[in-house]
Amino acid sequence: MGQNVAQEVKEMLARMTGFEPEEIKDEMDLVKDLGVDSLKVIEIATAIEKTYQVTVKDNQLIKLKKVKEAIQLLQDLLDKKAKRQ
Repeated sequence: MGQNVAQEVKEMLARMTGFEPEEIKDEMDLVKDLGVDSLKVIEIATAIEKTYQVTVKDNQLIKLKKVKEAIQLLQDLLDKKAKRQ
Protein backbone atom coordinates (compact mmCIF):
# COMPACT_ATOMS: atom_id res chain seq x y z
CA MET A 1 0.00 0.00 0.00
CA GLY A 2 1.45 3.32 -1.04
CA GLN A 3 2.53 5.52 1.84
CA ASN A 4 1.54 8.65 -0.06
CA VAL A 5 -1.98 7.27 -0.69
CA ALA A 6 -2.34 6.55 3.03
CA GLN A 7 -1.15 10.03 3.90
CA GLU A 8 -3.47 11.66 1.36
CA VAL A 9 -6.49 9.78 2.72
CA LYS A 10 -5.57 10.77 6.28
CA GLU A 11 -5.17 14.41 5.23
CA MET A 12 -8.57 14.31 3.49
CA LEU A 13 -10.17 12.78 6.60
CA ALA A 14 -8.46 15.37 8.77
CA ARG A 15 -9.91 18.24 6.73
CA MET A 16 -13.40 16.78 7.07
CA THR A 17 -13.27 15.76 10.73
CA GLY A 18 -11.12 18.36 12.47
CA PHE A 19 -8.48 15.83 13.52
CA GLU A 20 -4.82 16.30 12.70
CA PRO A 21 -3.53 13.87 10.01
CA GLU A 22 -0.97 12.41 12.44
CA GLU A 23 -3.78 11.63 14.93
CA ILE A 24 -5.58 9.44 12.40
CA LYS A 25 -4.49 5.80 12.64
CA ASP A 26 -5.21 2.95 10.22
CA GLU A 27 -7.24 0.98 12.77
CA MET A 28 -9.53 3.87 13.70
CA ASP A 29 -13.24 3.40 13.10
CA LEU A 30 -14.61 6.06 10.76
CA VAL A 31 -17.87 6.44 12.70
CA LYS A 32 -16.93 5.72 16.32
CA ASP A 33 -13.47 7.29 16.38
CA LEU A 34 -13.70 10.05 13.77
CA GLY A 35 -17.40 10.88 13.86
CA VAL A 36 -17.90 10.32 10.13
CA ASP A 37 -21.62 10.13 9.38
CA SER A 38 -23.31 9.06 6.14
CA LEU A 39 -23.16 12.59 4.73
CA LYS A 40 -19.41 12.81 5.43
CA VAL A 41 -18.89 9.44 3.70
CA ILE A 42 -20.49 10.90 0.58
CA GLU A 43 -18.29 14.01 0.88
CA ILE A 44 -15.21 11.81 1.17
CA ALA A 45 -16.25 9.77 -1.88
CA THR A 46 -16.89 12.95 -3.87
CA ALA A 47 -13.51 14.36 -2.88
CA ILE A 48 -11.78 11.13 -3.91
CA GLU A 49 -13.61 11.10 -7.25
CA LYS A 50 -12.76 14.72 -8.03
CA THR A 51 -9.16 14.52 -6.86
CA TYR A 52 -8.23 11.22 -8.54
CA GLN A 53 -10.74 11.00 -11.44
CA VAL A 54 -12.04 7.61 -10.28
CA THR A 55 -15.56 6.36 -9.54
CA VAL A 56 -16.52 5.21 -6.06
CA LYS A 57 -19.56 2.94 -6.13
CA ASP A 58 -22.23 3.00 -3.43
CA ASN A 59 -21.59 -0.63 -2.51
CA GLN A 60 -17.94 0.23 -1.89
CA LEU A 61 -18.91 3.07 0.44
CA ILE A 62 -21.21 0.90 2.52
CA LYS A 63 -18.33 -1.46 3.33
CA LEU A 64 -16.02 1.26 4.68
CA LYS A 65 -15.62 0.93 8.43
CA LYS A 66 -11.98 1.71 9.21
CA VAL A 67 -9.42 4.19 7.94
CA LYS A 68 -7.31 1.39 6.48
CA GLU A 69 -10.30 0.26 4.39
CA ALA A 70 -10.65 3.76 2.92
CA ILE A 71 -6.94 3.74 2.10
CA GLN A 72 -7.19 0.31 0.49
CA LEU A 73 -10.24 1.37 -1.54
CA LEU A 74 -8.40 4.37 -2.97
CA GLN A 75 -5.32 2.26 -3.70
CA ASP A 76 -7.48 -0.33 -5.51
CA LEU A 77 -9.24 2.36 -7.55
CA LEU A 78 -5.91 3.93 -8.53
CA ASP A 79 -4.49 0.53 -9.49
CA LYS A 80 -7.52 -0.19 -11.72
CA LYS A 81 -7.22 3.25 -13.30
CA ALA A 82 -3.52 2.67 -14.02
CA LYS A 83 -4.25 -0.67 -15.70
CA ARG A 84 -6.80 0.97 -18.03
CA GLN A 85 -4.32 3.58 -19.21
